[in-house]
Amino acid sequence: MAAPNNKMTMSKINPDDLVIGQHVNFTVTLSSDNTILKGKKITINNNHSKNIQFDADSVDLTNEPGDLTATAKLGFKILPGTQDGESITFEVETNATADGVVFKSISFSDKAKAASKNVMEISINKKADLVIGQYVSFIVTLSSDVPIYPGSVNIKNHSNNIQFDLTTAALSYLAGAKKATAMLGFTVLPNTQDDSDITFEVEADVTTIDQATFQPVKFTGKANEIDINSLALFIEQPYLQVPLNTGAPKPQFTPIYTTLKNKNTHKKLVGTPIFITSQQKNKMEEFDFKDASNTNLLSLEKVGPAGKGLMLTSDKDGLVKFYLYPRISLVSILKLLTLILTNDANGAMALAKNTIYAVNYSDPGYLNSIGIPSIVGKDPTNLVANSSESGFLTIINSYPAASMGDIILFFVNNYYTGHSVTIEDPAKQLDNYVELPCSIFTQGKTSDFSYAAIKPNGDALYSIPLPVTYLGGVPYEPVSNVKRDYELCRVHTSLGVGPDNIIPPDNDISYSNIMLYPGYKYKGLFIEILRSDTINQKAKTNPVPLSISDITLNMYVNSDNKSFTLSYTTPISLANIGGSGDKDSIFFHIPYTDIVGVQWKGNISFDYQFFKDETKKYSAIWNGFIGTVPTTGDN
Repeated sequence: MAAPNNKMTMSKINPDDLVIGQHVNFTVTLSSDNTILKGKKITINNNHSKNIQFDADSVDLTNEPGDLTATAKLGFKILPGTQDGESITFEVETNATADGVVFKSISFSDKAKAASKNVMEISINKKADLVIGQYVSFIVTLSSDVPIYPGSVNIKNHSNNIQFDLTTAALSYLAGAKKATAMLGFTVLPNTQDDSDITFEVEADVTTIDQATFQPVKFTGKANEIDINSLALFIEQPYLQVPLNTGAPKPQFTPIYTTLKNKNTHKKLVGTPIFITSQQKNKMEEFDFKDASNTNLLSLEKVGPAGKGLMLTSDKDGLVKFYLYPRISLVSILKLLTLILTNDANGAMALAKNTIYAVNYSDPGYLNSIGIPSIVGKDPTNLVANSSESGFLTIINSYPAASMGDIILFFVNNYYTGHSVTIEDPAKQLDNYVELPCSIFTQGKTSDFSYAAIKPNGDALYSIPLPVTYLGGVPYEPVSNVKRDYELCRVHTSLGVGPDNIIPPDNDISYSNIMLYPGYKYKGLFIEILRSDTINQKAKTNPVPLSISDITLNMYVNSDNKSFTLSYTTPISLANIGGSGDKDSIFFHIPYTDIVGVQWKGNISFDYQFFKDETKKYSAIWNGFIGTVPTTGDN
């Protein structure tokens, strides 16, 4: 019987990737005409050059019983201090066999390369998915630690499916001629085939004063027929409360996002530039915007005649995400429009799935109002619910020029409650009943109840407020009749979010759990939302996916002396809390003042909610007992 044809190969390592200080990945593949034994490893011989450090000296092979191939992924870093041109060598071995025959080891040898002091970059992803018909502009930037001579950049070897405005652009100089830029643009031709390659090279026809050149930049992207529906932005919170003055709480914000996809293959498009503006001219200037981390302000750009907008690019998962903030005291309506920029009339575009309403409430006085709310069949100064009802009835009064498309928003103490009614038939809906939950009021306190009618053009009409004193009768509790697929939150004491500070469900929260201890910086509670991409299909609940960061935590308290519900949307970082904890979790701080003084034996519950695939998801409910009234001797 002939010996098996065993072969070990290694994916090519580009010499240009062997830059000092950089990390290099490669794949080792075993192949045979006989079955390769499972459960074996790829090993790096200890005699490798000392200027590299492997992620692991031994890696498991990936194969199944009966497979004729097996693979392993390895990587190494070229250590700082390595000299330019210094040899890099290593040998790859394996203990795998096929038909009892070993695989011959393979060796690698090349030279380390010093990081260039001269860098040329382009402002678009070098492997971007572009859209057929799209016009793409980008900036070429040259930088050096010495001055750069005057010159230009040139486009070479571009594929036939794109057309550049100009293939040469003169450089403009900054920072004492140590930095230079040029702008170029091209169109992906309309007759381009879906999934075809788009390629070009950018070369710099210039040197530095020490005669050093710049390495050309290669672009290797793909042409795509875009799914126009994937351009439609999803807005998690379309109604946003706007503070009336700078002393009021910070304005609310909303995440806005979409995932760009290919129409035919449904592939997620990576590095695709899009332009986001408003359907109404000059509306974008009435809002502020932050990036996907909700940290850095985004600047509006003037593109074309329609006004300013955001130039954004999809990430490695095809996601385009940003945050919108309404500006102080400015009531506004915004209809966002996403476009693929083109030079003809056939550019893809889509309106957002929701309209954004930036709203507030201001008492107009009776003569300028559209009436006053009413509590049907109840005394508003002594509002009590019973166990058979969770809400109350109110009436929206007829008002001048009421029309289809008006939005009625309900407020308590000048804050939007999250409840609204869209007017579709004024004759049927006005002067008729609307049911609202009693939970919009705080038990035992007098609240101002009002509403506003927002017209499609952004005009706002206000009722005057009705004082309402809610005396209870229905407990504050999580919403019912929803599917709860995600794990309970973890409740931690004021000592931090380590494993020793957890209060299990069905246990008590006492004053000792929320007080400030010597050497610690916080009092109150910490709530932990577990996140992981490890999903157990058989489990009733699972952790929140790691990609989710926008979460609303809800707390419900019912006791003899105070009953209320509060929501939290701003997390606290693990670094800010201090101590140990799960770096993948999301944490919320419940302030001491929110939870102190609750009489024993009260009930307390926590749940959370978030959007996934544009659908609201809910967690399981954490239930426990509470008594946080300080006693004699408590500090």
